Amino acid sequence: MKNFNLYIEQFDYTPIRELFRTKGQLRILKKREYLVHQNEATQIVALIECGIFRYICTSDDGNEHIIGYSFQGEFVCDYPSLILGSRTTVSIQAMVDCEVYWLPIHVLNQFWETNMDTQRMGRHAAEILFTEMYQRLLGFYCDTPEQRYIKLMRRCPDLKEKIPLKDIASFLRVTPETVSNIRRKLRYK
Repeated sequence: MKNFNLYIEQFDYTPIRELFRTKGQLRILKKREYLVHQNEATQIVALIECGIFRYICTSDDGNEHIIGYSFQGEFVCDYPSLILGSRTTVSIQAMVDCEVYWLPIHVLNQFWETNMDTQRMGRHAAEILFTEMYQRLLGFYCDTPEQRYIKLMRRCPDLKEKIPLKDIASFLRVTPETVSNIRRKLRYK
């Protein structure tokens, strides 16, 4: 899905993708299968050959919140838990049957330590991810639900064909009814 995770378009990840394809293990996950469960320890990062994953955070009251997606050609992991060595803050679930190249984080870390160029590559990738997450956070604080929906649909017009309405609503932190009302309002404009 072009333009959902902007980090993927802002950098040449070819050497990293090659690492995953040569040193990683091809795994198949079925629809609804979890790559990782919230509060688990994990040391795995994956490259998506085909498929879609959603990131789910379950709050203390048991409600699930969709906080992100990863698509074909992108990487999928709970990045903060990997860099901190902590338990995962989210569950990551396959939305369709998926193929991924599964790589232990220590192999990726060894790659980053290969030379100064790979260290710069790792730092640059982390900076791009941070910037994208910061912009997303600002949107949740500064934009109305309608503005968030419009920006998302402008960036990713095909998203509504791939992701159910209730999941889009959860990602935008609104109810499905609110998304329906926004869509109806925009049709009349």
